[in-house]
Amino acid sequence: MIYILHTKRIKSFIAGALAAIMLALPLAGCGQNVLPAVSSQPQVSSAQSSTASQPASSTGEKQSSGTVSSTASSTASSTASAQVSSAAKASTAAAAKLVKSEVVKKTPATKVETGNKAVKKIAADQSTQNTVRLNVTKSTAPVKQGYTHIDQRGGYNYLSDAVSRSLYSQILQSVYKVSAAPTSQGYYPTERITVAGSHLTEAELRLALLAFINDNPQVFWLANVYSYGYSDSETYVQLYSVVPQSECNSMIQQLNQKVDAAVTAMPSGLSEIDRELYLFQYLAKTCVYDYSALTDTSLWKPFAAYGALVDGKAVCEGYSRAMQLLSSYAGLQSMLITGQSDGVNHMWNLMNINGNWYHLDTTWGDSDVPVYNFFNLTDSVVTQTHSIFPSASTLTAAQIDGTDGSAAQCNLALPSCTATEANYFKAKGIPISDLNGTNDSTVITALSAAAKAKKDSFSFYVDESADFDQILSGLVSSSPYKIVSYISAVNSESGMANQIDLGKIKYISDPADRGITIYLSYK
Repeated sequence: MIYILHTKRIKSFIAGALAAIMLALPLAGCGQNVLPAVSSQPQVSSAQSSTASQPASSTGEKQSSGTVSSTASSTASSTASAQVSSAAKASTAAAAKLVKSEVVKKTPATKVETGNKAVKKIAADQSTQNTVRLNVTKSTAPVKQGYTHIDQRGGYNYLSDAVSRSLYSQILQSVYKVSAAPTSQGYYPTERITVAGSHLTEAELRLALLAFINDNPQVFWLANVYSYGYSDSETYVQLYSVVPQSECNSMIQQLNQKVDAAVTAMPSGLSEIDRELYLFQYLAKTCVYDYSALTDTSLWKPFAAYGALVDGKAVCEGYSRAMQLLSSYAGLQSMLITGQSDGVNHMWNLMNINGNWYHLDTTWGDSDVPVYNFFNLTDSVVTQTHSIFPSASTLTAAQIDGTDGSAAQCNLALPSCTATEANYFKAKGIPISDLNGTNDSTVITALSAAAKAKKDSFSFYVDESADFDQILSGLVSSSPYKIVSYISAVNSESGMANQIDLGKIKYISDPADRGITIYLSYK
């Protein structure tokens, strides 16, 4: 277990309210609604004429092919324009009730230290060799039919020499033999590893251990400490468990049951991005951030996949490892990546979707309402809010093992993330290029489908050719107040049972990804 301490950055933004009205009803109240979010990069706003939100479903909104053209069907366009025009008249009075946008930032509840919390050496204890080690049950959850389980091996593939890879393989065997009795430091020794014919340096040992821990979130009991020694021609490596063998077995069963429940509920036949989205939303619904782990050093579960999936409480490391573990059962490649934000250590995922790598920050996406502003980002976008620790390949041995006095923080492989196709807004947002009626038919049709399915959110992707700020303003904070018109048009459709509440609109904007999410609630 790598204890990389951090805090979830919670930022609340109070934004301009649309004091919307419905036909024949008085103006809705204009009390400010606060939308908790997890970003400093996007502008997060709460517009008070529409809806409070819940997580979107796993399928999300479906993007229409291409950008809506101005040559769209004249009949559909005329009908949509008429609907919007009628709705716009109903919101004329609301235009006079605008509240100017205000941004309010919340600082983390606890700022934690940023030193080396990855892996650390402890003094070897020869008495550990006399303890009895018992077998830990090596079992996994069932694999859902139609999906292939994959082992995450980004760390192993980073190791370039045969000796380090052999050590990695031996670790995989040793962690399933755990002592029944603890050491004086409270750890339970696993089976001792012997690397024959080589004296591994501490830097080499640390990288092999980091590679293993980063690839195997299912081995949640492995502590982030190690000891080692040499004989004439061998290196001895001792790893440790945080719990005894008996507890390992029962906890593995509990973890497998939770993984099975999550995977069984996942629909069959999903694309890679929809599998990723399902897992992201599953964690957002079932896990909460555990602030107590930031100050209570006795807690280890929130830093593990076990804490996120079984206890439903985690910090960023637990979220990231849980996402990686679930990804294995969904046939998705996932790696862990570490860095900082505001000087606080942080962990998130790299996801391979259709052959391209993206940054996914599940922790920052989990708020009172799911936030998609950190779903599949490029390097250039994520580094607006995150700094990334360097690859070990760029560091000296002294920098890796910390003997030069540095923090000894590093990543292993760092694949380039430049693709945008699987960014949430580009893949799932409804394309919008102007507010002149060109997109009305497409938006109303998509919003109507979302309302019929009682979706909790609805996203736009603002075309590159459009002015993002103008589109955002015209949707939620100034004339023509399109979002009010769109919702009014959908509510007025014959037989629309799920009436969107025009008294509670919340939205989040993401200029870097050209995305806007509208959160929906119903009467």
